[in-house]
Amino acid sequence: MPCAQPHPTLTRLPRRADQFRIEEHRNVYCRHYSACVDVAAHEDWESFTCAKCPLFQQDKAPRADSYAFNQPSDGGRP
Repeated sequence: MPCAQPHPTLTRLPRRADQFRIEEHRNVYCRHYSACVDVAAHEDWESFTCAKCPLFQQDKAPRADSYAFNQPSDGGRP
C-alpha cells in the first residue's frame, strides 16, 4: 500500500478574512506544511486548504508534555 502524499487544494479567502481562523482548514503543525506552502506559492494561489488532504489530521500541535522532562529533586537548594 503506497504512503499518503500531501495534497494542498486551492481555496479562496472569505470576504471577512479577519474572522477566519487558519486552523480551521490548515494543519500548520504538519511535517509537510512547508512543501504545501511552496506548491501554493509556485502556483500563485491566493490561499490553500489542507481539508481534503489525507494527512490533515496526522500531526497535532505539540503539548506541554512534549517539552517537559523529569529532573531529580535537589531538596530546595539554590
